[in-house]
Amino acid sequence: GGNDTTRNSITGGVLALNQNPAEYDKLRRDTMLIPNMVSEIIRWQTPILGMRRRATQDTELFGKQVRKHDKVMMWYVSGNRDDEVIADPMSFKVDRENARHHLSFGFGIHRC
Repeated sequence: GGNDTTRNSITGGVLALNQNPAEYDKLRRDTMLIPNMVSEIIRWQTPILGMRRRATQDTELFGKQVRKHDKVMMWYVSGNRDDEVIADPMSFKVDRENARHHLSFGFGIHRC
């Protein structure tokens, strides 16, 4: 584990810093922002695209019927751009408050 995710995060981070020169300037002025920037890059780039599962029972999810054995897909990028949870989610900010609260690697015991 970590090969694809590291490569995706590094390239996405370089791109984000190049597309957001003011954020890169902030980082150069204050290198203490690097740990937070890493979390923001992981949120911004979302190195894992998604995860598919099959429903184990009939259920309803956000008003939609999901039948047993239906395929259900979770797109990590969607959660990392949810404006109900993340303020100004379309912006890349090296000093974002709570940048570590992303869904890029899931949550709980497997959280990186």
